[in-house]
Amino acid sequence: MSPVRLFLVTALCLATLPLAAQDAATGGDLKDVQAKRLRLADELQEQGDEAGALEVLEDLLAKDGDNVELIRRVIGLQLRNERVEAAIPLLKKLLVLEKGAEPEYAAVARLMIESDQHEAANVFLEEAADKFPESPEFPYLLTFSLARSERWPDAIAQFEKTAKLAKEDEDLLNETFYFRFAAARERAGQFEESVALFRKTIGLIERNDPDGENPSFNATVLNYVAYMWIERGENLEEAGKYAREAAALDPASGAIADTVGWWHFQKGDYPRALVDLKKAERLIEEPDPVIFDHLGQTLAKLGEQEFAAEYFERALELDPENGEIRKRLESVKP
Repeated sequence: MSPVRLFLVTALCLATLPLAAQDAATGGDLKDVQAKRLRLADELQEQGDEAGALEVLEDLLAKDGDNVELIRRVIGLQLRNERVEAAIPLLKKLLVLEKGAEPEYAAVARLMIESDQHEAANVFLEEAADKFPESPEFPYLLTFSLARSERWPDAIAQFEKTAKLAKEDEDLLNETFYFRFAAARERAGQFEESVALFRKTIGLIERNDPDGENPSFNATVLNYVAYMWIERGENLEEAGKYAREAAALDPASGAIADTVGWWHFQKGDYPRALVDLKKAERLIEEPDPVIFDHLGQTLAKLGEQEFAAEYFERALELDPENGEIRKRLESVKP
């Protein structure tokens, strides 16, 4: 169970509280049939048949929809049995019935993001941000759901709002926050603004992690900036410095080896580019059309047209709609 689900199960007392029939009335005792079904659910859960208990309780809830204790128990079993999509509407209903506080709203939002319900999370978080206007938590969480929806201008607005509300909260406004903010700017085509944020990220890393205790993250940041510049043909000297530093921090990364190789390619050192790109090919866990394309271009520069064509074909197998690679393939065919 994820930390978010565990928090919800624990905080809302959902996991281990059987609902006694005599305590489950809404405006009077439950009818005999309802009480019997509730006892049946108790027995099934005690015997370890949570799926059976959940089926009985969900049927009861359909007839007694505002019973808070019943809602709690159903949600707990749903989360324990990976029924997240079914649990979220009930969690939202529970927030309304119990006048939920900021942490409960945030926990539900995180669960929605974690379960890839991004558009629904966007709507929910916008409502939560209106409900708790002084909290940076909800614009911060919106940066995740909006980014996953690739709504980059909207995500940028929420990054800015988070920074304004969080003020000097360095636990929130840390290097991870500014790296994600920078990446959003870059994805939105705001390159100059992204560079300033990337530099701020690197400065925070140098200040907060002087001993390099988080090499994987540090390498990821350096590699991202280096590749961005290499692709744009800008700041190649600094890009090469960052790429080599990233490779030293994470020598097992195929993506970083590709960046180093592509930097050598842009500098015109094709033999060295080939060495690093072949290394990237060996290191990647899954075939990558970008690396295959880079290898094809490098081999073409080295006069190895037949081998270049093989790599372009492999790239197209993974990315068949890529017209640029198809053009490169045609150019190396006899």
